[in-house]
Amino acid sequence: MSYRRLAATAAVFAAGVALISGPAYAADPAGAPHGAKPAGTPPISTDLPGGKTYTSPASKAVRAQRAATAAPGELKSRATPTGKTIFASSYCYNGTGGDGTEANPYCRPQDAVDAAAPGDTVKILGSQGYFSWTPITVRTSGISLVGVGIQAWIQPTNADSGKPALVLDGVSDVTVSNLMLSAWGTNAVQIKGSSNITLDSSYVGTQGGHDALLIDGTSHDVTVSRTFVDTGNASLTASGILVESGAKSVTLAGNILAATGIKATDVTGLNVTGNTVQRNCMPALAVGGTSTGVSVENNFFEDANATTDYYLGGYKAVCPQTDTGWAPDVTVSEGSAAGTASDYNSFHVDGDNATVAYDWAGTAYATPAAFAAAVAGQGAHDLVDPKKPNNWGARPNISASADSLLQQGSVSIGSANAAAPGALTTDFYGAGPHTSRGAAEPSNPALALGLSSKQTSAHGVTLSAAVKTGGLPTTLRVDWGDGGAEWPTVSGDGTINVKHRYEQLGSYTMTVTLTDSKGNSSVNTLKVTTAGSDYTPYGPTRLLDTRSGLGAAKQKVGSYGTVRLKVGGNGGIPANASAVVLNLTATNPTQNGFLTAYPEGDQRPFTSNVNYTAGQTVPNQVVVPVGDGGYVDVYSGSAGTVDVIADVAGYFTQSASSEYTPIDPARLVDTRQGLGTGKGKLSGGNSFATQVSGLSTSNAYLPSGITAVALNVTVTGGTNVGFLTAYPDGQQTPVASNLNYSTNQTIANSVIVPVGSDGKIRFYNGSYGSADVVVDIVGYYSAGGRSAYLPLTPERLLDTRDASWKYGQLDNGEYIYMPLAANEPDITGFVLNTTVTRTTGVGFLTVSPDPNSLSQYQNNYASWPTRPLVSSLNWTKGQTVPNLVQASTGYNGILDFWNSGTGKMDLVVDIFGYYQNS
Repeated sequence: MSYRRLAATAAVFAAGVALISGPAYAADPAGAPHGAKPAGTPPISTDLPGGKTYTSPASKAVRAQRAATAAPGELKSRATPTGKTIFASSYCYNGTGGDGTEANPYCRPQDAVDAAAPGDTVKILGSQGYFSWTPITVRTSGISLVGVGIQAWIQPTNADSGKPALVLDGVSDVTVSNLMLSAWGTNAVQIKGSSNITLDSSYVGTQGGHDALLIDGTSHDVTVSRTFVDTGNASLTASGILVESGAKSVTLAGNILAATGIKATDVTGLNVTGNTVQRNCMPALAVGGTSTGVSVENNFFEDANATTDYYLGGYKAVCPQTDTGWAPDVTVSEGSAAGTASDYNSFHVDGDNATVAYDWAGTAYATPAAFAAAVAGQGAHDLVDPKKPNNWGARPNISASADSLLQQGSVSIGSANAAAPGALTTDFYGAGPHTSRGAAEPSNPALALGLSSKQTSAHGVTLSAAVKTGGLPTTLRVDWGDGGAEWPTVSGDGTINVKHRYEQLGSYTMTVTLTDSKGNSSVNTLKVTTAGSDYTPYGPTRLLDTRSGLGAAKQKVGSYGTVRLKVGGNGGIPANASAVVLNLTATNPTQNGFLTAYPEGDQRPFTSNVNYTAGQTVPNQVVVPVGDGGYVDVYSGSAGTVDVIADVAGYFTQSASSEYTPIDPARLVDTRQGLGTGKGKLSGGNSFATQVSGLSTSNAYLPSGITAVALNVTVTGGTNVGFLTAYPDGQQTPVASNLNYSTNQTIANSVIVPVGSDGKIRFYNGSYGSADVVVDIVGYYSAGGRSAYLPLTPERLLDTRDASWKYGQLDNGEYIYMPLAANEPDITGFVLNTTVTRTTGVGFLTVSPDPNSLSQYQNNYASWPTRPLVSSLNWTKGQTVPNLVQASTGYNGILDFWNSGTGKMDLVVDIFGYYQNS
């Protein structure tokens, strides 16, 4: 996202004329501020009205399972935990390491399983939005695998893609609970040659036309309970659960199956009890071969439908196009009919899409009543339920859902057979007693949780949780995704607003849990990205030179033409860069004009970055948002042609990196005095380094670990034409420049320069002559900084040439003050472009924080500030000179713009963004 679109800046800043007639004023040489009193509020607001909004509606919420907390005896576990607990991570990706403690878990769950002995418990720690890339194979009997949290997720990826997430291979007495197990192109779970196995309260999902869960024919005494089984979409070949020929004593109870069904062939002892199966074109249950000891009770069989389950692709309107057509809900082969008992099942038909309820021993029975009437002892308590259950999701970050939560008034409520083989006393969500058909008890179906979050500042967001409590007392927990959590008060239905500040920029997944007094929980997640951007040093490196054809065609930019510069995704700069620091140079112009840099996709702003006259070479630094496709556009406002050069010195991204610390301007280097280097002009072809990290200036201490510094660099007294390049010490001199100068010219340019590993920066003089170098520091970037950058659509704040400006040109010794952030202490600095024009003498501009408060100006008792001995740009008579300024707001959020010259001048100020702590 490019934060040029944070807002239409008129909503953030007053229009330039309106602003200047209120909050910015001239002060006369005598010291008494004059002009109208400030009106209105300061133009910056941390409300960030254009901040991006993220939403996750209540339909995306999932009901939380109370996994692994069922009453004793609920899990048919043969593994009694008697040994140690070993911890593993499900969000460590494909790495290794860890020692199995909770503080330092194994990075690969497989390592924890391999370290387990009979009686041990392996706890796999979950994290929202992340999963383990490597599969698990269990070959040790008598252990338990337990997921911790709602998303302990195993999904083989990369080199392990195409492998099952979990294989139980020749083991016994193993319990697996509360895991998310998903795979691509194969079974998600395989139970092979194993016995006394329980898989409970988990998610099992696959894609690509494969059975999600496979129980092979050499396995026996296997229970799969309270598990969501998902094949991704309708398949003519795959089942949710496949029980192969020869398997014995298998119980499938309390499960929810989406877009899929159960298939068992030649089994001995099969309990299909209390499941909710939302079948596709294929049967919800198919018992084949010669199976015996089969019990089918308390299930809710329903069809996928085009309204709520269109993505399943297996509803009646499309099924006739397949070879299978619209299969019956339950099919039992002739060889299995005598050994199968079916009763207490509910069937739901989608509208007029009539479904054959049973195909029993080769005979179809259109309705449960017809089946019960024709087949003695079968289906006596079967029902047709006209109420479609409500749709609920499986787990966070999983799109699968099924119509599984019974609505009030459903005939399936309270009508289950508690004595059915394999019946559970608690439902899919762990709530009890469970007396209804299907997997889920209809406990507080009105419970709902929708989320919306808006960026409110560089680091901050507001979360709005829309809650429906169903009339029960509820609690709300917000896990912010950065380790922080809080519990806002819930008072009935409504919207609850909570604010949060992320210490580091980046993307975070919030997890919000609404829990009622009966223990029912609705969980919703929302991924958000902070609005601010952090700085990453780069180069300096040349990206554009129309003279040589670098980055664009080898030709001048034409009259009122535009050149496109690829930034994001170019030369190692991330494609998602939000802004870039460029040194922009106009050279060889044939007529007077200006350059404007702006993000591609935005309307060109009425601002300028570089002003030039015919034949002049003029540089200026710009911090510009990156636009559509990673491009920045550079417009030439001239009737003539011009060559354009762009050197990149760094970029901003919405992820944690270096943050800014503004300081009051301080002089760092002056070769005329020997400050920061040796005394004397820098000779052509030579360079000098100056220490930055660990240095104390007149205004601040520059700590170690600085990654880049924000400077204003001035060259004066040059004996020949040339250029100056600032770059990290210890690197080769780059093919880039920061400012160009002519003989005896005094010229300044703003520079952000990376710092070398030795804490120094270096300045190179590309000239046949020598020149003095003056450097003022205005801030630095480091991991310990707290201010993130918010780029804005460039906008003009001040133009003293405008008729609405009451005071005419700014005279020598006068200043203009702007309370841009007078009531916003979290805003620490601004990125501005200042331009002086119509100059009547020589001089320099100083931009610095004002020591007075806004109230002092409003009450006309402000003292005359002391102008710092630093400069932002220099001019001679008749010149138009621009320069970028990174201005600290100081203590009071007021900026002063001083005319330190011998005559009058006009001042133009454009804003490009600001830095913010909050």
